[in-house]
Amino acid sequence: MLLNNKIINGEIMTIISVANQKGGVGKTTITLNLAHALCEKGYDVLVIDLDSQFNLSFGILGMDLLDYADKNIGVLLSKNSVKKDEVMESTVKVNAKLDLIPSHLQLSAVEKILVNAYAREMKLKNIIDAVKYNYDYILIDNAPSLGLFLINSLVASDYILIPCEPSYFSIAGVQLMLDTVEEINESNLNPNLKVMGFIFNKYTKQSKIPQERLEQLQELYDNIPVMGIIPRAVAVERAEHDGKSIFEYDENNPASAAFKELAEKVIKNVRK
Repeated sequence: MLLNNKIINGEIMTIISVANQKGGVGKTTITLNLAHALCEKGYDVLVIDLDSQFNLSFGILGMDLLDYADKNIGVLLSKNSVKKDEVMESTVKVNAKLDLIPSHLQLSAVEKILVNAYAREMKLKNIIDAVKYNYDYILIDNAPSLGLFLINSLVASDYILIPCEPSYFSIAGVQLMLDTVEEINESNLNPNLKVMGFIFNKYTKQSKIPQERLEQLQELYDNIPVMGIIPRAVAVERAEHDGKSIFEYDENNPASAAFKELAEKVIKNVRK
C-alpha cells in the first residue's frame, strides 16, 4: 500500500515524524543518526527541526544558527502561504545528501501565534508539499509536547517512529502518543498516518531493568514492532557535542551498527 507517497526512481518518498511527548528519550539523536544512515545508503534526506529547544539545529550549525533568524521553520510557519523558493531559501545544505530546515530561538512564540491561524494544523504540510519531491525521506524532529507543532508534524507525515528508553515513565507515556495518532486518524486530518514502530534507546545489558522494560513494551503493544534497539554509548553523546553523527565520530561503535540496522528496517517497511 503506497498511501499518499510518490514513487521516485523506484523508491517511495516518505515523511516520518520522530516523536514522543516524554522528554529525554533521544528523539534528536535518533533523527540525526537515522538521517545520516539513510544518506549513507544513497538517499536524499531533509530533516526539519520542529523543536523550540533547537538542539538538532545547534548540533549541526553551532553558533551559525544565529545567522538564520529570518530563514527557519518558524518563519515559514508564520506565513499564510509559502512558495517552493521560500522553503529552499530556508534550507541548509549539510552535505551532498542531507538538508536541514532549522529551528530558531523564536519558534516557541510562533506556536502561540498559530493558535488562531486559519488551517493551523496544515501549516507544516503545506511547507513540505512545496519541496517534498526533492527528497526520498523527510524526517521531523519534534519537541516533547502534545501541542500544535506535533499535530502539524503528524498531519504532514506518512509514519511516526516513537522513541522510548528503559524507564517506567517512558513506557507509560507511549499510550498518550498512540491516542494522539488515533485522534489524527479519526479526525480525517490524516487518516493514512501509520505507527511504523518503536525505537528502544539507551539500552544496556549492565542491568536487568532495560530488558524488563523492553519485554514490557513488547507485551503491551504486541502489534507494533520494535524497529531498533540503540545501545547506550558515550560515543553518541560525544559525537553530538562535536556536531557529528555517530558514523563520522566512530563508525565502528556498536551504536553505528544499530542505526544502520534501523535505517534498513525503515527502508524495508516503506517498501512493503
